[in-house]
Amino acid sequence: MGIPMRKILLTLLSIVSLAALVACGGGSSNSISVPPAPSGGNSAGFSNASLNGNYVLAANGFTANNAFAVAGVFKTDGNGNVVSGTRDTVNDGGGQTLGESITGTYSVNQDGRGQLILNGGSGQVIYRFVLESPSAGKLFQNGTTSNNVIVDATGRIEAQATTVPTTLAGNYVIRLDGEDTGKLPYGAVGGLTFGGNGIAGTIDENDAGSFDLNGSLAISTGTYSLTSTGRGTAAYATPNTSTAQAAHNFIVYCVSPSRLELISTDNKFFLHGYADQQATGVNGTFTSTNQVFNISGTDSSGNPAIETGRFTLSGASIANGFADYNDAGSLLTDTSFSGSFAAAATGRWQANLNYSAITTSLGLVGWQVSPSQSTLLTTSSTLLQTGTMRGQTINLNTANVTGNYAENLSGASSSLGDVESTGNFLSNGLGNLTGTIDSQTDNNGLGIDNPTTGSYSIDPTFGRSTGFIGTVPVAFYTVDPSTIYIFSTDSSSLYQGMLLAQQP
Repeated sequence: MGIPMRKILLTLLSIVSLAALVACGGGSSNSISVPPAPSGGNSAGFSNASLNGNYVLAANGFTANNAFAVAGVFKTDGNGNVVSGTRDTVNDGGGQTLGESITGTYSVNQDGRGQLILNGGSGQVIYRFVLESPSAGKLFQNGTTSNNVIVDATGRIEAQATTVPTTLAGNYVIRLDGEDTGKLPYGAVGGLTFGGNGIAGTIDENDAGSFDLNGSLAISTGTYSLTSTGRGTAAYATPNTSTAQAAHNFIVYCVSPSRLELISTDNKFFLHGYADQQATGVNGTFTSTNQVFNISGTDSSGNPAIETGRFTLSGASIANGFADYNDAGSLLTDTSFSGSFAAAATGRWQANLNYSAITTSLGLVGWQVSPSQSTLLTTSSTLLQTGTMRGQTINLNTANVTGNYAENLSGASSSLGDVESTGNFLSNGLGNLTGTIDSQTDNNGLGIDNPTTGSYSIDPTFGRSTGFIGTVPVAFYTVDPSTIYIFSTDSSSLYQGMLLAQQP
């Protein structure tokens, strides 16, 4: 289908700076034309005052030459200024720019769309974003280098707690994506226990299709250190395995006691991810028997592969499975898969999805963040994907989805190349969406302040139905009235994204 081959699909919701291109060897210039700030759109109650305080930025993306990851923190004044900040950038070629000071400006439109400009020693970076609330938003990078190298990336910002801890205690669920030392795709999930300055726990990892089906790898050594700014370091090692490297070192940004962002500083072992504190009382049981999952990554040939679906848990069995799958332009829908399921008291579980239309089967390992949310990794030798799973509310109807929603959508297209977009939509509760989108594509460049319409509906039985975002046909998987997964049903477009209810 002519869809670009990427090592890791951009639905991981991340962003990389143009400053990183210069510092880490991805490009020769960081000269960018600054577009106008967002305007128009629905009145959703946002303004510059919506961003006020410290925010953690977490990121990853691509140029033509390298994969990148960025993590940092910046301070806003509620009046359009970024008064201070720090960021760290690494790439899969071994390039690193660490501890870079940043300042800048920002603008927040009434519908939650905004523009963030960050200036550091390595140059200027421009982002377009949409806020879900004053505490969280999704971003993509705006602009190209002077020699027309487009950086395809998306990302997130998260409000940092007023006081961040210097020590952590309790169990955390970690998710890592990236590449091993041979630039082969790597993914991991696991359960970590923090106490004092030590880390213990177990990790499930899939390195280019090599997964240990006998269970998790026990961490042999682990340490961490945090400062009062929330920036710190962490390291852990596992016994020798088939993976290219068993020890990993990270820069950590503490968003709050319940959320950490990480990027690796290992030379040429390129990893990025996060850790969420595991809720008290997790024991392998689930709030809802109905679950929606969303995963992305690559197949054994390195082509992008995405999947969104849902199923019902029934003891040790899976029923009522429905999934949409796209592997490099091969679009398939399975309307009735089944499977098996087993969970442990630690919150670690394994499932085998027995498909009829997509593939023979798909193995998953998950770790529960809470009884209603899990972090996922495939155990397959032919698909390496990571993602999330959430408990689903069923028996909803179209009228339950009403109000303003933040939209993010990203992926690859045979006609447009890589695509990233953020926007705002107002749902009227009758199946109609009206809003404004900012987007970037390889072929058409930046499109800003674009009025866009859409349509949706909710199937009360499975929460999966079809509609449109602009001209793109999509499947909607409704998790609850505030959270809807989006999956493109156009075979030439590997897009995934979300609609999230805005709370200004």
